[in-house]
This record gives sequence, C-alpha cells and structure tokens, in this order.
Amino acid sequence: MIFHRSGFGGFGEYDLWETKKINETWIEPENLGSIVNSEINESHPFLSSDGNELWFTSPSKKGYTGPALFRTLKTESGWSEPEEIISNFAGDPGLDDEGNIYFTNHFFNEAMDWIEADIYVAYRK
Repeated sequence: MIFHRSGFGGFGEYDLWETKKINETWIEPENLGSIVNSEINESHPFLSSDGNELWFTSPSKKGYTGPALFRTLKTESGWSEPEEIISNFAGDPGLDDEGNIYFTNHFFNEAMDWIEADIYVAYRK
C-alpha cells in the first residue's frame, strides 16, 4: 500500500510512503525516497493494478499554477524520475487496466475563488 503522510523524517510537508502486509502484519512504512519525494508536497497516490505505475499529485514543476499529476515507473532499482503528465489544477488520479487516467480538474475565477471541480479522463493511445 502506498499512501501520503506528513512528518516522520520525510523530505517535504507530505511524502509518499509504502507498507506491505506480511503474514497478516503490516510492516513499518518506508519513505519512497528523494527520487519521488521533494521538499514540496507529494500526495494522493494511485498504484496501477500491476504495481508498475505510480501516479500522484504534486505542485507543478513546469511553472503552472496549482497541482499537477505525475507518473513514475517501477524499475529494478526502485522508482523512476517522476514525469509531469497533466498540469494546472489537476489532481486525484485513478487509472484503469487499459491505462486511461481519470482525474479532477479544479476551476477558479480571476480572484482565485474556487468555481467547480470536474472529473476528466485521458485515454491512453
């Protein structure tokens, strides 16, 4: 299970952590490390059903306002460098078995008052 939490020796306000259930007991969570986590927030993780793609929300690193969706892939040595896939007020990722990504997009007016949040899907080609 991968989840976000604050504190506990992490890199930022919220980090992504992993725990596993072994013989009916959950082991001590481990931080996913500095490749995935940064000094800012990483949160709302979603792990693909095969366990090889991790999607999460973090502030845009491309200069857009608000959160963005990132994807990292499982490798033999851990997780790959995250890639910003959907920018500008995108969050809460979910993935189906065909690789289509479902997410919310938040809309604000010029005064930055929240107007609404809609659910979108981006189909994998």
